[in-house]
Amino acid sequence: MITTHMEGYTGFINRINNIFSRRRINIVSLHVGPSEKTDCKKLVVVVKESDEVIQKLAQQIEKQVDVLEVHYHQVPCLETIVHIN
Repeated sequence: MITTHMEGYTGFINRINNIFSRRRINIVSLHVGPSEKTDCKKLVVVVKESDEVIQKLAQQIEKQVDVLEVHYHQVPCLETIVHIN
């Protein structure tokens, strides 16, 4: 899971989608909403990939102009849900 805090919103989802599309990675879940921080949005992306690939994705997202910070999380319960489906 990758959590991103961003300032601007216009065109940001498209740029994130391009990062995943270029690498042929499917997004399991995408959620955008208000952040705990003022004046920014929070984007949460869940993908089913290796830790190394997700870390590289997080690095690419961090290079985007409107991004304030990016966090990579390992969530074992998500792995269980994905395997059930």
